[in-house]
Amino acid sequence: MKKIVLSLLVLVITLNLPAQTIDEPINLTTKTGELKGTLLVPEAVKKFNLIILQAGSGPTDRNGNNPLGVKAKSYRLLAEALVQKKIAVLLIDKRGVGASAIAGRAEQDMRFDDYVNDLADWAALMKKDKRIKKMIIAGHSEGSLVGMIAAQKINVDKYISISGIADPIDRVISWQLKQQSPPMSLLADSMFNRLKEGKKLDSIPPALFMLLRPSVQPYMASWMKYNPCEEIKKLALPVLILQGSTDIQVTEEEGHKLHACNPKTSLVIISGMNHVLKEAPADRKKNMATYNDEKLPIKPELV
Repeated sequence: MKKIVLSLLVLVITLNLPAQTIDEPINLTTKTGELKGTLLVPEAVKKFNLIILQAGSGPTDRNGNNPLGVKAKSYRLLAEALVQKKIAVLLIDKRGVGASAIAGRAEQDMRFDDYVNDLADWAALMKKDKRIKKMIIAGHSEGSLVGMIAAQKINVDKYISISGIADPIDRVISWQLKQQSPPMSLLADSMFNRLKEGKKLDSIPPALFMLLRPSVQPYMASWMKYNPCEEIKKLALPVLILQGSTDIQVTEEEGHKLHACNPKTSLVIISGMNHVLKEAPADRKKNMATYNDEKLPIKPELV
């Protein structure tokens, strides 16, 4: 009898142990080189749902870090937390970023659709994995729109937008500039309009050079042609929109606007969550401090 009780006790303890995370390196072959990713799976789970997480803008890597000043490790922390829920997560280095740098094109040759096509190709590759029950695309920030369009190209089960914008990127940038300098916002509007007309910008004010330097203009033009409000209307699958109330980069209003564009979606506003998916106050300085704190956990409500 004592042996039976002891065996049951061991079984109960084992069942309640945290799921161990197994990292499986995975590659996607493209015409310009291999894209690199990490598949995080729960140990000893034979079948699982998979979330493919598309990173945000700029040189943001698979872990959610960015050499321009972000060391929050948000994507890795989110993936590890989801594995505890027996959900697998694919983290990927975008074309030209991190371990996928070798597959990058020259900046003047990059287009927004490159990321869309790459994400659709990742999903197609993962469909070959017989362990996967359901596949979900999730996109953070710029990745929200990338995922939105990719989900139209390949059949997946669900889509999640995290901190995504509802307006075309030129309108968002114009709004951001207006908070700092209304005259600069008007100048940017004029330049964006010229890009929409297919014109090249030869004379760029120093304050806008990094944003609209000649080599990045083709990418900006390819990005501006997409309106997230229109793209989310095209999705017939279950859609979840997640937005943080203290996000100082993409405001809470964007989540409400995306939901209004497609009322069939589900919207969850996470109180106190900022753009790097962590607990943060509205105060800008304190909010930004979380961008470099990888030890700070992500918001549990997000998980």
